Amino acid sequence: MSFELPSLHGLDWEDPVAVGEGAERAFAALTAHRWEALIERVNALPATERLARMCEQNHFVKKLVLHDAPEHGYRIRAHLFRGSHTDRPHNHRWSFASMILAGRYRHTQYRADGVFEEIDPSELQVTSSRMERAGDWYSLHHTAIHSVSAEQGTFSLVLRGPAVRDSFRIIGTARDSSYTVRTADQESTEERSLKVMSKEQLDQSVSEVHALRAQ
Repeated sequence: MSFELPSLHGLDWEDPVAVGEGAERAFAALTAHRWEALIERVNALPATERLARMCEQNHFVKKLVLHDAPEHGYRIRAHLFRGSHTDRPHNHRWSFASMILAGRYRHTQYRADGVFEEIDPSELQVTSSRMERAGDWYSLHHTAIHSVSAEQGTFSLVLRGPAVRDSFRIIGTARDSSYTVRTADQESTEERSLKVMSKEQLDQSVSEVHALRAQ
């Protein structure tokens, strides 16, 4: 099945303005006509072996990989939050944009005086906190530090650019510790098997997306 977003081809992911403009066009295309293009990709996912193997879940979110275009430097995921969840301050390996399609979450951004990977976690300072609701979207550079506190039933789109590093940092629960998360190809077979969705789990996720669309 052919699916491309030409507005993202050759996009400079280091340019926040360009990323915002590209994301706005991409999200409009994906969500037009009651999510028509998005639903098309969701329906095709179980039969698309390469993408199905990339889908993951943990105790708080399901990550559905709807499209992967490494030759053009972007990937599209859908996130289904399985319950109320608050994650910890973190950065990302890539610049990205996100759009809320259902539910809502509180989005908090932070400032670090110095390189985030090297600072003392207690030095982080909150710079903004706002509630992102259905229809809201934003873009962040890969150097940004943020966290989200999602309500159950929240559903979002994530458009990410090419990776610029092989790991990212998450501040620990105690705010005086942290840990590093590395790429999937650096995980053990056991670690990977705990994340990858089974066919039944993927089929259930497709049904959940349809139910959200019908609301």
